[in-house]
Amino acid sequence: MTSISNSCGALPKLFGRDDELNCLDGLIASAGSGRGVSVLIEGETGIGKTALLGAVAQRCEGAGFRVLRGASEELEQRIPFQVVRGCLNAATGPAHEVDSCRWLHRGISTRDREFGVAEGIQHLLADHCDDGPVALLLDDLQWADASSLSVLHRIHRGAIGQLPLLMCMTVQTTRPASGPAGSLHGIEGAVTRRLALRPLAEDDVVAMTADLIGASPGPALKERISAAAGNPLFVTEFVGALAMQGDLRIADGVADLSGAPGERASLPVSVNETILRQVDLLAHQTRDVVEVSAVMGPRVHLADLATVLGTPVMKVWQLVREAVDMGLLIEAGDRLTFRHNLVRQALLETMPRSVRIALLQQAGQALATADAPPEQVAKYLLMADVSLGAQALDWLARAAHTLTARAPADAVDLLERALTEVHCEDPRFETFSLELIRVLLHNRRGAGRAEQVARAAQATVGEPATQLTLSRLLAWSVFRQGDYERALAEATKALESSPADARLHAFVSQCQFVLGRLPEAERAAQRAVSAGGNGASHVTVYGLTALALLRLCEMRSREALELSDQAVQLLGRRTIENDLPMAPHFTRGLALMDIDRCAEAENAFAQGLSDCEDGAGTFLTAFHLGRARLFFTLGRWDDALAEVGAGLEAVDHLRLEAALHHQAALIAVHRGNLEDAVSRGAYQVDSHGCARMHAYTQHWTQAMIKEAQGDSEAALVMLFDAWENGVTESGPRALHHLGPDAARLAAETGDVRRLQKLCQALADYGGNDGTANSRAIDLLGTGLLQQDAEMLLESAESFGASGRRLYEAYARERAAIALAEVERMDEARKALNAALASYDQLGAVWDARRAERQLAGAGLRLRRRARSGPLTGWDALTETENVVVKHVAAGCSNPEIASRLFLSPRTVQFHLASIFTKLGIGSRVELAVSASRRAGPRAPGVGEPAIAS
Repeated sequence: MTSISNSCGALPKLFGRDDELNCLDGLIASAGSGRGVSVLIEGETGIGKTALLGAVAQRCEGAGFRVLRGASEELEQRIPFQVVRGCLNAATGPAHEVDSCRWLHRGISTRDREFGVAEGIQHLLADHCDDGPVALLLDDLQWADASSLSVLHRIHRGAIGQLPLLMCMTVQTTRPASGPAGSLHGIEGAVTRRLALRPLAEDDVVAMTADLIGASPGPALKERISAAAGNPLFVTEFVGALAMQGDLRIADGVADLSGAPGERASLPVSVNETILRQVDLLAHQTRDVVEVSAVMGPRVHLADLATVLGTPVMKVWQLVREAVDMGLLIEAGDRLTFRHNLVRQALLETMPRSVRIALLQQAGQALATADAPPEQVAKYLLMADVSLGAQALDWLARAAHTLTARAPADAVDLLERALTEVHCEDPRFETFSLELIRVLLHNRRGAGRAEQVARAAQATVGEPATQLTLSRLLAWSVFRQGDYERALAEATKALESSPADARLHAFVSQCQFVLGRLPEAERAAQRAVSAGGNGASHVTVYGLTALALLRLCEMRSREALELSDQAVQLLGRRTIENDLPMAPHFTRGLALMDIDRCAEAENAFAQGLSDCEDGAGTFLTAFHLGRARLFFTLGRWDDALAEVGAGLEAVDHLRLEAALHHQAALIAVHRGNLEDAVSRGAYQVDSHGCARMHAYTQHWTQAMIKEAQGDSEAALVMLFDAWENGVTESGPRALHHLGPDAARLAAETGDVRRLQKLCQALADYGGNDGTANSRAIDLLGTGLLQQDAEMLLESAESFGASGRRLYEAYARERAAIALAEVERMDEARKALNAALASYDQLGAVWDARRAERQLAGAGLRLRRRARSGPLTGWDALTETENVVVKHVAAGCSNPEIASRLFLSPRTVQFHLASIFTKLGIGSRVELAVSASRRAGPRAPGVGEPAIAS
């Protein structure tokens, strides 16, 4: 029997791939130099994608890369993070890396967990990249789970181009009918390069065959291997089967088929046939073990195989070794894997379905008994698709809580099945119901089913404590569906039997607030505070936060701050329960912002952001929005845009995407980028209760766009409609934000009636807090109404004292107009120059043009036109961006910079993207080098404190 020359487990020799290898060498060099790149290798089954990936791994290791390698499996598509877990488990290094993977095992909701895992992996990659270049190699991406694809997409957006990282992935040309195609398409469209592997040319097939056999193929052998159509795997299988069966003869250095042409009809004609003929050569016991391995998956741990077989590991290894020696199985780290999935498929196709089901049940039950990871047990129980049975039900009752966090889709399916197999009087029924409701509520689309399960459980479970929990979950499931009246009715009904439950009272307040019934919301919030023990219990936090939000809407910001301070103090380090989210740090930040304590407001938002930065926070996007709004107000517009970008990356429980886009659109209008403003302004505010609080931003944005398009009168009408017709639950607080633009537009259009009405409202609401900003808005409206230049200049001073640079410029611009009308031209010119200087610092190109145009109409001519600051180069960097550069030059990672500046790592990422664009560079390495050269002989220091507002 002739043997093929390449040994099992050795890296296969590549034929006909010189062009691809040269391209990959260039990408490896680019990543090694600090400019991260990505490449997608695609082709049909067996074309050599995995072999090429192996060559990449070998080259990367030779170039000093840390290589993280993983592969997707069809059977593990429903288990979140399986692909990234495989990569991280493949990493070797310091012991602290084990702890850095902790996000893979957190018991939080799947969407939050996905976000937290992505953040954690980006941090880990950044740490690795600080030590040297990293190669992230992923095989069979078409089978990747949705969570891993999402994480990989985020890593790609956040690291490629910034870090010395090579992402190299393989994918089949023919995709499975099921699977997260959308996420996969997103990665395909974003990669730096795509390499499509074609079938080997005839000469390459001949060279490959000669290398496998050790002799040149003869005419008959060439004809037979031509059936492989240039597919390297098929060539290997055909040649291997022929050699193993003794159907090759070698004479004078030429290998050909033995026997006469008529005798060759019995030779294998398909890949499956060649594989099965090899399997037939195995000993009976070895074949049994290999078939069990095929049922368990493409890759299997030897210890798990021994557990399922009930056989000692060494005995199993002795049986498996024959298949490894033959090349059917190969060792892959701590697991055994089939040489190719075609080998496994060929085995499964010959196995009766009843045998496969029995083996799957055996695997699930054996691994459950051995306390294997719950997602691994669930996989086999679900694949068996039969009744769970008493043993599996007992296991599920113990493992359900962990399973819902680690494999939510599998948990839903198993829990649904379990509820059909246990009687309502069974103690496990309560466990299964509660866990199913909670996992369904983590997905907004599952809220309707969560309601059904909650109602069914309510009708059967008698325990009072469980009934109360079910009542809360039922009310929340209805709320999540957007039916606030029904949610209110459910909470009110629950209070009949639990009148002292503070969380239910706070939930009633939330429902009433969403429905626009502020007095009722006030009474419910007061009851929540009383039920919580008059401030003695952390449960009171719910009521205090609800009251604080109401005070904000009434423009009673100092009272809102006092209530928020109490809530924060009571909460301490406790966490808010997910079935009724509250955010005292958010309301505190808004209150501080309203009363001009902006540095403290920034710290409050940063504290709240830090508390939910691991991904477990419902209000994550709200904190980013709060910071974006604060920075917009203070004229730190690049910082605001960085927060918008970071917020759009986060899990958006509160549906604040539109509000984030509107904040960016307002900046785009002022900077003269009308196309971007129109695009972002088209986002519609969600009707969900929390999102509706920000509805005024949509009207504000659209009004500013109308003005920029030349229709100031329509813009004014839109702003007044937003305030007068109650499009938002924010009440008078909306006027606090809309007031400066509404007053300016009323004056510009000569609408005295609306301006008078606005001034009266500003006087009524603006005096509540007595802050510089409130006084400034009041003075602006009155000064415009009376055309009083001194009053307008006083308004500008007050706006400046509160840090509102844009509105300070508004007031100076209008003061210049008032002064020009009474021919005080020198003073008018001075006021206009001051306004233009502020617009110039902000980059408010559109405002500067408007001011110059209006003052020209008033007869004022400037000797020098104000110019915008530089858009590129070092002088274009903001204060925050300069500090980020100094930290990068000092070798700090994004998480380290974020910690020092009280930002999120995502925000740092967006600052870096802005810096790269302005400086025309593409990586952190280039940035560090450029910063060092610019600094000269003295390196920049990095001990600066966090930037204060």
